Amino acid sequence: MTPNDTLEMLAAEAALGLGDAERLTRDAVELLTAGFDSPALVALAGLSGDDTSEARALRDRAMAEMSIATPSQREATILLAREVARKIVDGDLPPYDGAERIWSLTLRVHPERIHDLDPFVYAASEWESRPGDRPFFENAIMNEARALIGEDCTT
Repeated sequence: MTPNDTLEMLAAEAALGLGDAERLTRDAVELLTAGFDSPALVALAGLSGDDTSEARALRDRAMAEMSIATPSQREATILLAREVARKIVDGDLPPYDGAERIWSLTLRVHPERIHDLDPFVYAASEWESRPGDRPFFENAIMNEARALIGEDCTT
């Protein structure tokens, strides 16, 4: 992931109130190393401990200091869902776990529905009660993940 991708993910997470202290601190170090700078980013990179609320506040302040716009909740959900889909396709995340993460993201924009993400929600919601259909759901999740990131599903 490039530093600009990291900034985009941080902005999306900020829009949805996501991000844990450990990863936010690691991202801040990465951004500083790449040449980005702000007082709050420096403070976030030096944060010790696991105070997630402090880390999120520093992240939000750093984003403002660097004039990074926060996307709408809908845009943020789609952006983060695409990142999860990319991890599914790359094999870094099992399909069911990814579908659950995407489902969780959709709950953050409730009551709005993002219909492009409905197949992930359906597969994740049915997974436990239909063990015989898991291969079908796994294949469907993989195909939907490819479609979400714009890959050809026929490969």
